[in-house]
Amino acid sequence: MTVVLPKSFAVVNAGERGILVSFNKSQEVVLNEGTHPIVPFISSVRIVNIRIQRTDIEGTARTKDLQRITTKVTLNWQIPPDKIQQVYQQFGNNEELVSRIIAPVLEEIVKASIPARSLEKNLIERTELKRELETKAKQRLESYGLVITDLSVLNVTASDEFTRATEDKQIAEQKAISDKIVAEQALQKADYESKKAAKDAETAIAIARGQAESQKLLQTSLSPEILQKQAIEKWDGKFPVVMSSNGVLPFINISAPTGNPTPNK
Repeated sequence: MTVVLPKSFAVVNAGERGILVSFNKSQEVVLNEGTHPIVPFISSVRIVNIRIQRTDIEGTARTKDLQRITTKVTLNWQIPPDKIQQVYQQFGNNEELVSRIIAPVLEEIVKASIPARSLEKNLIERTELKRELETKAKQRLESYGLVITDLSVLNVTASDEFTRATEDKQIAEQKAISDKIVAEQALQKADYESKKAAKDAETAIAIARGQAESQKLLQTSLSPEILQKQAIEKWDGKFPVVMSSNGVLPFINISAPTGNPTPNK
């Protein structure tokens, strides 16, 4: 026959403290790390973790512009050794403390802070959101004897509907920018062609004016004597010819004498 004897000692590990309970009533004595004697059947020890612990919560709320947003928040907290009796008497062990106090408080402050900003500000101003949530968490939880060491906003996610709407908006904006660039390029091209046409017209007018002035100057400077001189300079020494029944004859223009010929004597 095996007889199981109740433990006559309790072990408190590093990072823990022990609450001595006698006749189901917590005592003022807090047990530090180490091994402690207890009275079997009368006393027991409740272990309380005093290390920094982490609690994560994830919740959904509506922003100021009524967009649905999902937020994940992580809180680092601990029970200071001098508050162990107070916390244990009010909430029990660590698990009960999280389920009864920490998680509900975090959910409450997140749902109160998200609607104060638009979706865009909640997504962009993460530092400001973290600071606000951490301040509210300290105000609420430190009154219960807890110490808040840090709060982090791990994730802020918009709804799928908003994500799709944002993508459609970005595509539309990019298309508008592209259309604007194309329109500006077309306008620049039209302006260039207009200026080029005006320049070409000015050039053509200048050329025509110059040619007209040149012709006018040439006409005024050509006299019959100059024309005859130019013809002589270009003559190759051959007379023009005409065709007759007798063959080819040189074409010579002989003017009739203007006076009466002197008779031969």
